[in-house]
Amino acid sequence: MPREYPITPMTLANMRANGVRSFMVYCTACPRTVVFNVDAYPEGVPVPAFGPRMVCTGCGMIGADARPNWREHRPSGAWRR
Repeated sequence: MPREYPITPMTLANMRANGVRSFMVYCTACPRTVVFNVDAYPEGVPVPAFGPRMVCTGCGMIGADARPNWREHRPSGAWRR
């Protein structure tokens, strides 16, 4: 059955509202992984827009897997050390 509303990609505003302010970026050609802070980018930018524009500083590959860095997410009311 078709969906009534199309699925829209997550934006930086939604990501930030969930307590995440950076991406975990994985190069698809070599084993390099980096955390990339996106505080300087506007809230309306969709998360999937970043991956194809990333350039690996190790091998020079253009395009990467960029996902919200959920490791920094802290649920509201969570205990912190």
